[in-house]
Amino acid sequence: MIWEIEHETRVVDGLDAQGRPDPAYAAALGLVPAPFGRRALAFAIDIAIWLILQLPLWFGAIPLLLKLATGAISPYGFVNHPDFVLAVIMAAVSVALSLVYVVVQWMLHGLKGITIGKAVTGIRSVNVMTLERPGVWAVLLRYVIVAASGILPAVGPALVLLSPTFDLERRGRGWHDRIGKVWLVDVRHGLNPYDEKRMRVARKTVKAEPAPERVELPSLATPRDPVAQPEYRPGSRISAGVVGVPRSPEAPAMPAPAAAAAPASAPVNPTTPSPAATPAAPAVATPAPAVATAAPAVAVADAPGPRRRGRMVGLALRLDTGETIPVTAPILLGRDPDVAAHPGAQAVPLTDTTRTLSKTHALIQPVAGGLEIIDRRSTNGCGVIRGGIETELASGGSATVAEGDAIRLGDRTADVVQIAPLQT
Repeated sequence: MIWEIEHETRVVDGLDAQGRPDPAYAAALGLVPAPFGRRALAFAIDIAIWLILQLPLWFGAIPLLLKLATGAISPYGFVNHPDFVLAVIMAAVSVALSLVYVVVQWMLHGLKGITIGKAVTGIRSVNVMTLERPGVWAVLLRYVIVAASGILPAVGPALVLLSPTFDLERRGRGWHDRIGKVWLVDVRHGLNPYDEKRMRVARKTVKAEPAPERVELPSLATPRDPVAQPEYRPGSRISAGVVGVPRSPEAPAMPAPAAAAAPASAPVNPTTPSPAATPAAPAVATPAPAVATAAPAVAVADAPGPRRRGRMVGLALRLDTGETIPVTAPILLGRDPDVAAHPGAQAVPLTDTTRTLSKTHALIQPVAGGLEIIDRRSTNGCGVIRGGIETELASGGSATVAEGDAIRLGDRTADVVQIAPLQT
């Protein structure tokens, strides 16, 4: 009997059809190449620290070695010189400190993507394929390439260190970076790839398929068209979603207007001619829409929100799993929201297998101009994403969002969308 064991193959995002890293994907995440000036400064800082560690050797051992080299003392006199023991100790101190410094820099670079110089200048190194830590062996290979360039004195190191300016992809990757599959990024003006929470949100946002532009509905009497208004749903997101909230398009997020259901529930007269034999004018003349829109219109009209061309607009949260939550009154979001401290708010529990949501994570309520999000001192915090840039809320802080914005709750995201507007 032959047993076949399936090995899970990791899917790496951001690779093109040839398996090469796509610069456009990294740019969409918010990663910015490290500028040459700060790269040079980081290198200078690392070298300067190494030179400082050589001071014991230079001041304690080099003077005695120079006397031996110039013939001022003989080899016998060198060994018996009063400063010989001190010179040996000082040289050993420099060698030991230099060795520790090199190993620490190597480990930090491979596992954390930083050296002392890179940490000071706001630069991080990542694997160009996975955008994660580069790895100690890749960093060692990178250092070996730089050291091997010294075979051609001055010219070799100069070409290697200047090679980032030759990068056709304009990512600042030199020859040693390409061989080691390393990329240096700027965390001062771009996304920090070692911020796991922000990277997860950025990857999920870029990976999700954008929702097509929604068609504005003239009134609540118009039935919802699932073709004209497709749901926003990330392709690979797996989650149980919102407890008690229907998932589109299997079930509509808002109740269907009674006007749309009236023709379907009307009794069928067996003597009535078939639709093919008679015009459909009587169906159009049905006066049901004027009566059936009253109840849904009140629910949306009570919620404050922006007005557009004489219409009151209702807003809702569309989660990254496809569920839509209308916000017509204050709601509490979390794994198990406690409404005791928020009288009048409705608890909306969210199922979160990643455990990044707090029990009571955020309060969302309609205000003039949009929705107000208030962080309830959650563990993993809240953020507002506007124009692709996230602004994190302080613990207990609040912000106002409008249609087109998105909010982050722990590891979950939700778009602020418009729901059925009504004529005022």
